[in-house]
Amino acid sequence: MLKNKIGKFITFEGADGVGKSTQVQLLFNQLKSEGYPVYVTREPGGTVFAEHIRKILKEQNTLDPIIEILLIFAARRSHFIEVIKPMLSKGYIVISDRFYDSSLVYQGILKEVSIEKIMTLKYMVMKDFEPDLTFVLDMPAETAHLRTSLRHDKNKDIYDDMSIDNYNRVRNGFLKVAQIFSSRAVVINASGRQEMVLKKILKSLKESIS
Repeated sequence: MLKNKIGKFITFEGADGVGKSTQVQLLFNQLKSEGYPVYVTREPGGTVFAEHIRKILKEQNTLDPIIEILLIFAARRSHFIEVIKPMLSKGYIVISDRFYDSSLVYQGILKEVSIEKIMTLKYMVMKDFEPDLTFVLDMPAETAHLRTSLRHDKNKDIYDDMSIDNYNRVRNGFLKVAQIFSSRAVVINASGRQEMVLKKILKSLKESIS
């Protein structure tokens, strides 16, 4: 599929309930079966320190937005220097379930932390580093909202229980991000069967990175 095995960084974005984690795993399985060195990670998380912060964020439902974004970027710095950069330097294809685009949407658009502040933190943490390819999984807000409402997951957080209005804000936010970063972001209709969604992702991957 890919011309060589030089490290690539692929991110998955979208509202909760669109199937990101499923597609991350399916893509990992596919690339691994084809012999590519591939590594899966997530945000917030990916390192011991970052997973501790993830736990804090899950447990604190009323964090001040500035505290929240600072914690997220502290976790992101750990993730970036301890996992992403080293694995890319070894030639791995690194697939991350969320990256800084999620901060632009959830903390920027939804919680109204200024985009300028978020981009300043982004530069502090990783300078001009960007994903090679971002898949923005998209579906009607009502569908994603229903999916999350049916979950019986003790690890659900405040974003899983958002109102439908906020789901629409998040969906539109990710579509806006995809438009702004059109050189790396591809919107994938995630409403169909898992196998069909993966087929679209693989086709786009071949066209974008090969």
